[in-house]
This record gives sequence, C-alpha cells and structure tokens, in this order.
Amino acid sequence: MPITEEFFPTFDRLEPRTAWTGGRVTDADLLTLAEAASMASAHAGQQVTIGDFLRAAGRGEILLRAIVHRSAKTETCRAADPPLNGGRPVPAGAIPTLPMSACQHLANVGRAAWRTFDGFELNDMTLRPFNGPYHRYTRYQLTADEPDFETVPDDCRVTGRNVHALADAFVQEATTSPADTEAPVTAIEGAVSPPGAPVVALPHEPPAKRRTLWDVATPYLVEIIRAGQYGNAKRLFKSLEAKAGPDSPFDKGIGDNRGSLFVREICEPMALKTLQNNWQKLMAEAAKK
Repeated sequence: MPITEEFFPTFDRLEPRTAWTGGRVTDADLLTLAEAASMASAHAGQQVTIGDFLRAAGRGEILLRAIVHRSAKTETCRAADPPLNGGRPVPAGAIPTLPMSACQHLANVGRAAWRTFDGFELNDMTLRPFNGPYHRYTRYQLTADEPDFETVPDDCRVTGRNVHALADAFVQEATTSPADTEAPVTAIEGAVSPPGAPVVALPHEPPAKRRTLWDVATPYLVEIIRAGQYGNAKRLFKSLEAKAGPDSPFDKGIGDNRGSLFVREICEPMALKTLQNNWQKLMAEAAKK
C-alpha cells in the first residue's frame, strides 16, 4: 500500500468577504486562468494576474483544477478510502483538483508533472489549533505503470468561488492601513512553509469580530438557490450535502455532527431544521436582483 502524506496548511484558505462585482459567474462555474484574472481584476479594482492565482494555489489559499488529457489508472493510498471513480480509470477530459505540490511547480516554472490526488480531512482543533479546520493528505496516486500527468497553465481551471475569494484578498490588502502593515510580527509555532519558500512571519492582529453562520453561509446559499430549482429546504439541504467539500463553506458532519452540515469557518454545525426555519428569508434574499 502506498504511503499517505499529510499536509497541514501554513496559510488560511481564502473565503469571499464582499458582494461580487466582477461579472456574471456562479460559485461553481469553472473559468480559465485568463478569465479568472480578468474578473478578479474587475472586482478588486486593481490588476490580478494569472501568476497571482498560481501562487495562491501553491500556498493552499485557493484550489486549482486542471484538465487531464489521457485516461489513467489510480490506486488508493490508504485502505479506508474508497477507490477513485469507482475503481475505473480517470477519464481523459476530467478536471480534478491539483495537488498543492503541482500548483507550486506551476507558479515557479510554468509546468508541473504530478501523480497524486489530495484528499481533505477535518482537524482535531484541540490538537492543531494553528493549522485551520482541515488538512490535505495524499488520497490517491497513479499506478506504477502510469506515466505522470503533465500540466501547463492553459490546462488549469478555477471555480467562481475561488476567483471571488482571491479578489477579496486584494480588496482587503488595498484597504489595510500603514499602521497595520508596520505591526510587530510573531511566528506561529509548528507552521511549515512550502518547499523552497522562506519561513513566513505573520502580523499580529487584534481579534476580529466573530462571523455568524449566516454571515458565512448566506452568499453561498443564495447562489445555489439561484442556480437550481429547490421546492423546499430539504431538497436544498440534500444538494448542499452533495456539494460539501473544499469548494463549499460546508463539510459533511461526522461524529456528534452526523446528519448536519459543518460550517468550517466558524466550526459550527447547521441542521436541516435551521435551514427550514430560515427558508422564507433565504428565498426572499435569492429573489433580489
């Protein structure tokens, strides 16, 4: 059985923070890097480049996908995981999420050869409070008889949600005052920089006002409602369960949270009952232009 590697993030995942103004796109739409850079620039009011997307993906701040141009067989890296694609080869034309190492190579040299697929797991926040709510691990890899996949930036795709998140990082940076940037810095114990990158010291910031479940979830819920046809909260909840993962603010609840959706940013569950109680409010929000 291949060895599974785990990767704990040095940088936080970026999340959308403001109302989107970059163009007509939904969270789930896939864009080329050229389209993504153009829309992000329009939203941020300053230039955002293809290189900015590659570097952010290499830091794990956003997720990057890529078209694979040939079919290939895979195997699991640990026995507990089900086989990828039901045990069938990855088909030519599939657009899987790139491993972070491939994103780093794309950012540094404009080309990447890769053969692993990352998975995502929730962290035990009592043991790893500085590593965020989830971490990556190598979940699948190409079988030994398969050559590497090769990817260039033209093969890459990014979701509308990740475009929005990176653009908002530029909005936030543009509004940061000089006093904020000159604040003393403190290293975070246990943080690991990407290979070949310098150790990064993070600025000390006062605690931010805690965001509520609805601050985090409403923009995403409204986009999903507008993009689909949901007659009631239960149907929406089942759709959210199916979409749960890195491209959504939700994970499927496990353990004590089984049957709920776990909101990663605030580490709280959302039950179907909560969605039902706020159904009319969400429908009214989605009806706004």
